[in-house]
Amino acid sequence: MSQKELSTPASCMDDFDPDSLSAEAATHKILETITPIQGMEKVSLRTALDRVLAEDVHSDVNVPSHINSAMDGYAVQGTDLPATGTGELQVVGTVFAGKPLRATVTSGQCVRIMTGGVLPPGTDTVVIQERAERHGDIIRIGADTKTGDNVRQAGEDIAKSE
Repeated sequence: MSQKELSTPASCMDDFDPDSLSAEAATHKILETITPIQGMEKVSLRTALDRVLAEDVHSDVNVPSHINSAMDGYAVQGTDLPATGTGELQVVGTVFAGKPLRATVTSGQCVRIMTGGVLPPGTDTVVIQERAERHGDIIRIGADTKTGDNVRQAGEDIAKSE
């Protein structure tokens, strides 16, 4: 190859097909073959598979509906988390998914909480069970959890009206 051939960039026209359609002609052919939808029908959800929505669907509720635990562990106040070393908290209750605890958790306290359990008032963080040592009604936790960890916010998946 000559020096000139090496320095000349390849053109995208090298593969040009003179018999190909222009973008305008291709669009025209496509539009000739389709029939726009003229109306809509209501069908049950079970028969709606592979269909197209006629209008947007908006949620009437937040999903999840409450601030809840993303993990099994202990719901605590973020201000009670040790910055270094370890700290101890008193376990004052248990929260199962679907059974909220109405009591307010105060400083120095925590509650055992299961995945999906609503965080009780006074808590904002979940220390996962693998990072807590429990001895009776006392847990010992380290500095490896940050405020807000392991919590799902109300509407995090779908916000009301989305």
